[in-house]
Amino acid sequence: MSDGRRAWSWRQAFSRSGLSPTTKHVLHTLALFMNEMGESCYPSIDQLIEHSSLSKNAIMKHLEVARDAGWVSISQHGFKGQRWKRKDYVARWPERKLDAPSLTERIVNTAESEEEGGACGGLPPLEKVVHEVDEGGARGGPKVVHEVDQDKNNPLNNPIPIHMRESARESENVKNDNKGKVSHETWVRRLKKAHASWSTFASDSADSAEKAWFDLTEDERLQASSKASAYELHCKQIGRTKMCAFAVYLKEKRWEKLPSKATGSGTAEPAKPFGKLWGVYRFADLLQPHYGNFPKPSAFLAGLLKGDGEAAEREKRQRRAQYGWPRVNAMQHRAQTSSKGVTVANELVPLADEFSQVKVGSELWKAWEKLHEERGWPWFGVDRDLPEWVYMPKLVGTDVGLIDDNKPEALLGAVKRALENFEAVHGQIINTTTATQEAAE
Repeated sequence: MSDGRRAWSWRQAFSRSGLSPTTKHVLHTLALFMNEMGESCYPSIDQLIEHSSLSKNAIMKHLEVARDAGWVSISQHGFKGQRWKRKDYVARWPERKLDAPSLTERIVNTAESEEEGGACGGLPPLEKVVHEVDEGGARGGPKVVHEVDQDKNNPLNNPIPIHMRESARESENVKNDNKGKVSHETWVRRLKKAHASWSTFASDSADSAEKAWFDLTEDERLQASSKASAYELHCKQIGRTKMCAFAVYLKEKRWEKLPSKATGSGTAEPAKPFGKLWGVYRFADLLQPHYGNFPKPSAFLAGLLKGDGEAAEREKRQRRAQYGWPRVNAMQHRAQTSSKGVTVANELVPLADEFSQVKVGSELWKAWEKLHEERGWPWFGVDRDLPEWVYMPKLVGTDVGLIDDNKPEALLGAVKRALENFEAVHGQIINTTTATQEAAE
C-alpha cells in the first residue's frame, strides 16, 4: 500500500521523525497512557520511569525535547492546592494544525460547523475506513482495528492499554492454528516470556536461546518454561551465585536434574501481592548481592560514578536500585499493574511469621523507605499506587513501642534491627536447607 493511502497515527509520525531514539522511547511510553485520539493523559514521572526504565533526569530532559520539537504539549492538570495535581500531556504535530482535539473541542467545532453550514445536519461526516492489522506487525498476533477518517492526514493515535496487551498475549498463548497445533509465532512468544524472567536475560544471546528452544520437543518446551523459576530458586537455595545462560538451561535440559521435592506439587505456595509471603520472597532476593546487568553509562555519568562525593554515591545507589535486583523490580511491576503475585518455596513459608503490616505513608513506612534508599534497594514506587497496607519485617523487642512515637531516627534504627532479625532467621533456614540438600546428594 502506498504511503498516500496509509492511515497515519501520531506514533507512526514521530517514529519516523528526526527525534533521537531516547526521545522517541519517552513518547512511546507516554502513548501507553493516552486514548485512541491522543487526548489528555496524566501519568506521573514515577510511572513514566517505571514503564520506560529510564532515569528521572532522562524522562524530564526528553519530554522537554519533544515539547520543544512540537510533538507534545505539557500543561498543569488540576487546581491549586490539590495533592493529585499532575502534568497534562496531549499529542501534537509540529508546524501543523493537526492537534488531537479534546472532547469539548470536538463538540464546539461541530456546533460551529453546523452554524456556518446553515443546515440542520451541518457538514456531512467523513467516510470511515477500517484497517485490521496484527499488533506489532507479527502474523497471527492480536488483532487491532483502526477506524480512521478518509482524511489521510488525520493524526489518530491508537495505543493499546497495558492490561489489554497483557490479556491479549496471555489469551494468544493458548491459541492453536487450524490444524490444532500451536503456531510457530506462539512458541516464539512463549520463549520470549520465559526468557525475560531469567536472571541472565540481559546478557544472553537471543539467537542461541531460540535455537535451543526449537531443538526441544513441544512437551519439553512446556516443561522447560514451567520449571524455569523452580530451577533458579533451587540454585539460589543451594548457594550458587552464578546462573547459566538460558540457552544452556534449555540445551542441557537442566530442569530434569531438579530434585523431586523442588518440582513436585505442594512444594511452593502462591503469594498475593504485598502480603506476608510476597514480602518474604522480596526481602530474600534483596539480601543477595546485586546480580543484575548494569548498562554502560554515558561518558559524563562514568566520570561522575568514579568520584567520591555525595552526588556519586547517590547515583550509584540509584543505579543499584534500578538494575541490581531485576526480579524484585519485575515482581513489583506485576503487582501494581496486573495484581499478580509470586510463588514462594515451602522452605521459606515459615518466614511469613516474621512479617507484620505497615501502613503506607506512615512514619514507619517512611523509615523503611529511608533504609531502602541507604542500601540502594528498589522501592515500591509512589504511595498513591499502592494498597493501604504492605507487609514488612516486624519490629522486635522493645522497638514495637516506637511505632507511635513518630521519631524518624528512632524508627530508622528499629527497622534496621527488624531487618537484621529477618536476615538471621532467613540465614538459618537457608543453611538448614542447603545442609539437607547436600546430605541427600
